[in-house]
Amino acid sequence: MKRTTWIIVSLAIVLAGTCGHAAAQAGSPTLDVTVGFDGYCHSGDWCPVYVVVSNEGADIEGDLRVVVEGAGSRVAPSVYGRPVVMPTHSRKAYSFVLPPADSFSRYQPVVQLTAGGRSLASVPAAVTWLAEGDRLYGVTSSSPSSLNFLGDVTPAGGRAAVAHLDLEALPPDPLGWGGLDVLVVSDVDTTALGGQQRHSLETWVAHGGHLVVGGGAGTARTVAGVADLLPVVVEGTRSVDDLRPLGEPWGATLALGPYAVAQVALRNGEALIERADEAGGLVLLARRTYGAGAVDFLAFDAGINPFSHWEDNLRLWESIVGASRVRNPRIAVHDGYAAYEAVRAIPGVELPSILQGLAFMLAYTLLIGPINYLVLRKLDRLELAWLTIPVLIVGFTVCAYATGFQVRGGTAILHRLAAVYVPPDASVGHVSEVVGLFSPRRTTYDVRIAGAGGRRMSGDSAGGSAAGATTRPLRFVVQAEGLTVTDLRVDVGGIQPFVVEGYTYVPPVDVDLRLVDGAPSEWPSRRYGASGLARVEGTLRNGEIPLRDVVLISGDQEQRLGDLGAGEEFDVSLQHSVNAGLLDVPERILGPGAYWSDRGLYRRYQFLQSLFPPGGSQGPLDGVYLVGWAEEVPLPADVVERPFSAVETVLYIYALPVGG
Repeated sequence: MKRTTWIIVSLAIVLAGTCGHAAAQAGSPTLDVTVGFDGYCHSGDWCPVYVVVSNEGADIEGDLRVVVEGAGSRVAPSVYGRPVVMPTHSRKAYSFVLPPADSFSRYQPVVQLTAGGRSLASVPAAVTWLAEGDRLYGVTSSSPSSLNFLGDVTPAGGRAAVAHLDLEALPPDPLGWGGLDVLVVSDVDTTALGGQQRHSLETWVAHGGHLVVGGGAGTARTVAGVADLLPVVVEGTRSVDDLRPLGEPWGATLALGPYAVAQVALRNGEALIERADEAGGLVLLARRTYGAGAVDFLAFDAGINPFSHWEDNLRLWESIVGASRVRNPRIAVHDGYAAYEAVRAIPGVELPSILQGLAFMLAYTLLIGPINYLVLRKLDRLELAWLTIPVLIVGFTVCAYATGFQVRGGTAILHRLAAVYVPPDASVGHVSEVVGLFSPRRTTYDVRIAGAGGRRMSGDSAGGSAAGATTRPLRFVVQAEGLTVTDLRVDVGGIQPFVVEGYTYVPPVDVDLRLVDGAPSEWPSRRYGASGLARVEGTLRNGEIPLRDVVLISGDQEQRLGDLGAGEEFDVSLQHSVNAGLLDVPERILGPGAYWSDRGLYRRYQFLQSLFPPGGSQGPLDGVYLVGWAEEVPLPADVVERPFSAVETVLYIYALPVGG
């Protein structure tokens, strides 16, 4: 009987333990991770991450982290985290932007949820990296698979991928949109876009994105959240049987309808395809130029049959997105070595020259040796050498320390050099900056920068003297007020560098420029008047930011304007051609000068070299640009709870619209 009782008790304990373990497993938090756009990221752009955390267990107060492995065994990982508070039975969504990858460091991130130093959940996330010449279509539609044919609309020399997207998962930060080339919105309720997402969408288009909005039977709800971006005003829908104009450029035919199409009126765009009829005409495809990007409106639903199976559909979409369309170059830090050289050239903080060091050592050697001996011999007190030599050593040591302290100063220095690129007719600029934290002593700092994404400076191991820059993890904490780089260790007299990017409001310049000796519709193509050249004429009024050392660049021509005050106006008359190479962009912006002997010019020159490296494909190409320098970087930054001084320089690059 006792034996039976013990068996029953043992089974009960085992079952209780098993049930308890199962309950604990059931109550564990879970992570649903989406990296990039349906798993796709462009290697040269920031990569968004969308994480949904579900908690059915006890309350959690911890950290959600994304770990990005460094390139090579000598480079420590970068960690992007944000604090999370998850009550029981809760579900929350969080977003991150991860740094651009290149052909040598196409990382695969790991998402972790930790609390109290313990890992609660960990999910490795797979990324499919696209090359610079590839194209990524984002599709948000009630039937996204019907638009998979876009994968066959490829750019010249590249491939195309189609990402199926949900509106609520689109990045709230415009920095995360850069890897998307085209976004097609069809038959979905766009009022689901949040305020931050809506602003990010607008910023993305202004900086070169291409938004295509479809019509058809669901036009009203499709345009509801993006109506002010469209080139048309939607007045209703109607049914038509014949959409032959869609195939006329190629002599193609389209099956007879009926088709539900949107009835629209042009507002601030142009009709690319339209059909004349007794009702006064029907716009089938309209386009609006928006900054450096475009917004298209299709009056029909491109995802329905027969469009999705129309054999000439690819030709139509090649004409919409451009078969040879090149991705807009991103003005950002591309050369880490040049960036490090720029950020370590802090004005007012100069190390003694080699000659000064040699002179100091020579004086030390002579004084402690021959001079000390000769003086004591003349005094006939050679036995005092045991006292004079230590005194001289201590004196020189104190002198060296005082000199070093005077050079380093007593507080940390936050050195920032930024470039702000502003597309035509835009009021939001893309900020790319290099940051160097100089410390007079060995310690750690927290650096906070508003509204930005941070990353390790690529190639900073080449800079070498970045004191452990590649051997220690770089930790970024993402919060509502911005980004904080935590536990940033800097050695005595050392500089810890990193790169920051973001977007900011920029007061626009007032531009009235015309193309003479060339048709405005050809701008900025390579077709010109009979002389083979064009001339840009008009007026330009500076915005609210005073600019120094201003240069107007038009193709391969420059006009140096000196300093421009806020609101100052000047006349423009400048020849333009497109033979401008990129090898001399820093020289064209700075003009002639002693870049290597003048520390101020050297600092600017190296920063420009990091943005426009020799042989690169970044930066100004064929258009007209107003370029000038200012002192205050638009993204506020500070060293948390530590005294510091700031040294800042910012380069503004305005791409100017040229009209008729």
